[in-house]
Amino acid sequence: MKDRKQTNRYTALVLVMMIIFTAILSRLAYLQIIKYDDNKEQANNKSVRYLSESAPRGNILAKDGSLLATSVQSYVLTFMETEESKKYFFKTMDMVFKMLDEQDEVLQDTFPLKVDPFRFEFNTSDADTLRALELRFKKDRGFDFKVQQKLYPKQKSDLTTEQKRAIDEELLKITPEETFYGLVKDKTDYQIYKLLGYSKEDEKTLLEEKSGKEITEMLKGIYSLETLRKYILVKDAINMQKFSGFKPITLSSNIKRDSSFVFLQKLNDLPGVDVVVQPIREYPYKSLASAVIGYIGTIDGGQKDKYEERGYDVSTDLIGKSGIESAFEDRLKGSKGGNTVKVNKYGRKTEELFRLDPYPGQNIQLSIDKKLQYVAERALEDKMKYLQSNGHRESIDTRNANRGAVIVQDVNTGKILSMVSAPSFDPNLMAVPGRMSNDLVKQYFAPDLKEFGENYIKSRGLKVSVDDIFPLVDKNNPKNTARDDRFDIYPKATYNYATMGAVPPGSTYKPITAAAGLEAGVIDPSTRILDQGVFNKHEEFKNYTGACEIWTKSGGSHGNIDVKQALEVSCNYYFYEVGYRLYKEFGLDGLAQYSWKFGLGKDPKSKTKSTTGIEIAEDTRGQVYNYESFKNLVASMSAHPLVDILESGRSSRGHVFKPLPITKNEEDTKDLAEAKEVVKELVKEEILKDYTSAEVSGLITNFKPKIKDAIKNFISKLPEDKRDQYKESDIDSMIAAITAFIYYDKRGEVTTGAEVFNASIGQGMNSFTPLQLNNAIATLVNGGTRYRTTLIDRITDSNGEVVEETKPEVLENLNLKQTTVDTIKEGMRKVDETGTANSVFQNFPISTGGKTGTATYKENGEQEKVGRAAYGVYVGFAPFDKPEIAVTIIIYDGGHGFFGADVVKAVYEEYFRDEILEKNPNYKFTYNYTLEEPTSTPKETPAE
Repeated sequence: MKDRKQTNRYTALVLVMMIIFTAILSRLAYLQIIKYDDNKEQANNKSVRYLSESAPRGNILAKDGSLLATSVQSYVLTFMETEESKKYFFKTMDMVFKMLDEQDEVLQDTFPLKVDPFRFEFNTSDADTLRALELRFKKDRGFDFKVQQKLYPKQKSDLTTEQKRAIDEELLKITPEETFYGLVKDKTDYQIYKLLGYSKEDEKTLLEEKSGKEITEMLKGIYSLETLRKYILVKDAINMQKFSGFKPITLSSNIKRDSSFVFLQKLNDLPGVDVVVQPIREYPYKSLASAVIGYIGTIDGGQKDKYEERGYDVSTDLIGKSGIESAFEDRLKGSKGGNTVKVNKYGRKTEELFRLDPYPGQNIQLSIDKKLQYVAERALEDKMKYLQSNGHRESIDTRNANRGAVIVQDVNTGKILSMVSAPSFDPNLMAVPGRMSNDLVKQYFAPDLKEFGENYIKSRGLKVSVDDIFPLVDKNNPKNTARDDRFDIYPKATYNYATMGAVPPGSTYKPITAAAGLEAGVIDPSTRILDQGVFNKHEEFKNYTGACEIWTKSGGSHGNIDVKQALEVSCNYYFYEVGYRLYKEFGLDGLAQYSWKFGLGKDPKSKTKSTTGIEIAEDTRGQVYNYESFKNLVASMSAHPLVDILESGRSSRGHVFKPLPITKNEEDTKDLAEAKEVVKELVKEEILKDYTSAEVSGLITNFKPKIKDAIKNFISKLPEDKRDQYKESDIDSMIAAITAFIYYDKRGEVTTGAEVFNASIGQGMNSFTPLQLNNAIATLVNGGTRYRTTLIDRITDSNGEVVEETKPEVLENLNLKQTTVDTIKEGMRKVDETGTANSVFQNFPISTGGKTGTATYKENGEQEKVGRAAYGVYVGFAPFDKPEIAVTIIIYDGGHGFFGADVVKAVYEEYFRDEILEKNPNYKFTYNYTLEEPTSTPKETPAE
């Protein structure tokens, strides 16, 4: 019986073992035979990666074929995440960080979350953009999901707009510190807590019991905060590129050749790390023509969707951010290539399966003459330094003359031969992501206007506060420290003052006024006007305060002069009279109609753009005085004087009433805030109406009950203890004051011809960019043909074959009378020979014409109060008989127009150098700037 039991147990054990082995063998057979092909494919897929290869961007060349921007091969340190490299990530990164330091290389760092102190640093100082970028950053890293779980844990349907807005507001409340701690504790993509070396069970307890801040404090006992941030930024780069497939990330760009060899020797100890060769952008002449060329940079979070749709890899690709680099991005970028390869467990290539070669982008050859460009840049820089160092001159303070622009244009084709914007920048600094120092990022993209303002006020001895000249954008939000450069003081290196800086032209506009008068027939070349000093000879403008400058300064007069003499001495009185005659003959838009033909502003009722046609970004808002635009301007600015009247309780016309607190107040209820706005909007709408004098009484009759209801509604929203203070007589007086304000004060301001007088001498609301002004002068001196301005000579493919060639394009033909052209040219010649610019051009071997302009920034001492001075503007052309080029210079806070004439002379000396030497071999050039050719980059001349 006992033997039988032992036999049964033995048999059962054998049976169980047979079943187990049968199951194992069956599974092995299934995996190795039946599923062999599937498993092989899966294994291959894990080891197969597509490594994209960037295409070299096309070259940007000067007119003579010199390379202004090109692509050069560089060594790049990369990291690919695999199972093996993930296992040793922290150990590998420790070695990488140490080796980078030893080789004096830097970790590529575009991560906007900074430490010591904790803060976000985005490449902008615009409050709305900062908000959008911070939201994008937090959403890309999953913080919105956590907030949603907190606010709406049971939400299954799509979020409403209101719910999304609530999530955004909560996201913005998460501080940079809390963001950092959240990434440290993240257990999916970052896992920084693993640096503590805990077991899985202990990690689980750690994450349940400790906050991100507490874990960070524990880690700080072993690692510095900056080292922790380095781990996070590498993990973040890996995480962000997962959106477009598992590819290598860049650890360091453009490393030295010797550094690359050091890393190559250590690759066996650095799983996932590799050294590859990639093209990077190089600008051989550094800052030369930087405003034209522009720069490249990473794709901002807010542009992610737009560029992904166009096939860009938003985690690695660089795009043109400004200038030609941006305007011709599609042509310059080329077509990407890449390799489909097998990689081993260390993430390194073992076999190439398929290769697609990249194709370079097209080349853009500019019309820019690089030597002329260099001379213009150096001359402007030297002139600004001179003005800054000489401070107070002739009661004008030019110490802030640190911004300016120069345009040189071929008057017969529209091609731009030189475009200068100062200050400039070196685009090489932006060509490698993360290479710019924090100080430069701050200087170029996110200036600390509080710090700058404090230094500015102290150095200038101004009696204002930082809040006066650089006010906070949002005073009610303590988190928002962004400030507004209200008086345009801070010099912006990446801003193109030549195409974007719309400013009053001052007296450089007088040739256009002269052309309008001559073409309209209100004057002719022989018309003489007696300068009587203060322009008040017409009965309807007896109170006009405009005066000829020489009269107010010396008590003298320019006498009885014609238009040529008026240009020579820049006589305001003469051009006031021309403006008056245009106004009487053609109405308020008489001068504007001619200005628009020259490309200076446009009819506001027209749907066309006021553009010169230039390929890069330009400000198209420049405008000359006209009725419609001025009416809108007056209406938009009506709130402040209206508030002053209502809050003071009296008007300039004698109306007295109980003061009405109508200023915006953060403590207002929603209903009260809306009631205040209703009053202001009603006033604005009434100012915008067009009507005749006969219709005024009817409009007033209709308006009074509406404004009365609005005021009563507003009073009803006030606190109870304040409502009863207002009597019916107070309300009636308010209505009378508002009515007078609209129909007499503001309406009189809108319809007065006095604004035409201001416009006729380039003041008032006249505002143009240097490019627009220069194109107008070019149009005038070439006889009336307005060309589309262009920076492009031709576009070629990577082999140098011409793809597109730029030919002159006429935007408008004014068909100016020859007498008009000859008269104005002669007047401008007098400016250079015997007039306001004669100290510069007297005895110059090339006959030239020009016009100086001193354009006030703010009237009544306001510009001096904030440390500003008048714009110094000069326009010119040469040679006199058959003009070839037109030149415009503007110096912000330059004080006088003729100060910039020196720079134009430098341009003429370079442009006409051969002709000058032929006429006078012993001519002593005032400027001898020599452009040094770069030694590292060869000159390339495209195929003809």
